[in-house]
Amino acid sequence: MSQENVDVMRRNLEAWQRDDLEAFMAGIHPAIEWHAGLERLVEGPQSVYRGHEGVRRIWHTYRTDLDGFEVEAQEIRDVGGDRVLFLGRIRWRGVASGIETESPFAMVITVRDGKMFHSVDHLSREEALETLRLSEQDAHAE
Repeated sequence: MSQENVDVMRRNLEAWQRDDLEAFMAGIHPAIEWHAGLERLVEGPQSVYRGHEGVRRIWHTYRTDLDGFEVEAQEIRDVGGDRVLFLGRIRWRGVASGIETESPFAMVITVRDGKMFHSVDHLSREEALETLRLSEQDAHAE
């Protein structure tokens, strides 16, 4: 399943890049929990979007509140089991401020039934890799 899970993420990224909400939603599990990076930064780690309604809110926010929001993939790889690691960069310009911002970006994604089921975004590679290490330690402790 590892390549299939990487392909799920690639298809979702391609749909995002071409602004195709319906194709993007086709790759999202109805019970998704998405811990979006910018929201976690502002609202705290408890910030989460749930289900298709939540993902539609993310889509709308990133396309209306952030001008020219772009996601660049540098690497998408299987990290074992049902998880994928996305490493890249994000860029955007604040609609009100006009300030351009760029940041490293990483996602730890769990795939279930061929769809994104759980995602935790990070604004650094190191933070994402630490999340993976901690979850592996938890799995070994059980």
